[in-house]
Amino acid sequence: MKQRVTVFGLAILLVILLISCIQRETVGTGAVVIGIEGPKWRLVEVSDAPVSPQPGERLPFITFDATNKQASGFAGCNNFFGSYELDGSSLKFGPVGTTRMFCEGAAGEVEMRFMESLEQTRTWELRDSALLLLDGSRVLARFTKVHDEQNIQAITGTVWQWVQTLYNDNRKVVPKEPKNYTVQFLDNGKLTVDADCNQKGGTYSIRDKRLSIEMTHSSMATCPERSLEDEFVRGLSGAAIYFIKDGDLYIDLKYDTGTMKFSKQTEE
Repeated sequence: MKQRVTVFGLAILLVILLISCIQRETVGTGAVVIGIEGPKWRLVEVSDAPVSPQPGERLPFITFDATNKQASGFAGCNNFFGSYELDGSSLKFGPVGTTRMFCEGAAGEVEMRFMESLEQTRTWELRDSALLLLDGSRVLARFTKVHDEQNIQAITGTVWQWVQTLYNDNRKVVPKEPKNYTVQFLDNGKLTVDADCNQKGGTYSIRDKRLSIEMTHSSMATCPERSLEDEFVRGLSGAAIYFIKDGDLYIDLKYDTGTMKFSKQTEE
């Protein structure tokens, strides 16, 4: 009995030690383990305010060069660069230089607050895959990691109009007015959708060629009886993989049920 108790006690001790090691690797104890150095981090919030540039505008971002210990990026209307010191969860930026473009309006305000957050940063943390710059417990700025930049650029900046959906049972759905069914992917991970008589919005994410779409809001107009609104939105929500071929966008649906085809909408 005594031997069993001893073995049981050792097992508990090993579990506690394992949990302790895991925790130390997940709370921001080093950039090598967590990986803040190398990736491109896009600014999504600064000074408790969301950062939402207009379509077509560059999004502020920061990168950390582990070799030269140099941070660089885009602050809103100017590029910036400067040194940093990283020691575990401690992070301090040295003097930061910028290009000299005159800033005004919303972009200028974002840039000013972005630069202030770098100056005040003392620690960093990863929380729900987001990079936080902190001064004590106060969150100064929040970033998301940019995945597959080239893939994202391939579909953003274009209004895509629905051409057809071809299902794997050979059923084909073709909108009578393709211009009434469109989707536009924005640089900030959001999308806008025209679904016949309703305007909708949501978010999307891309990893390699995998595409995930979540619809989050919609106007509430009643569309005509033969509207394909529900069919269109159901297809977008079921996105799994995308690819570009001959200038057209194709979205394969989950469970290999079919493929949506889109063409670039041109101004009439």
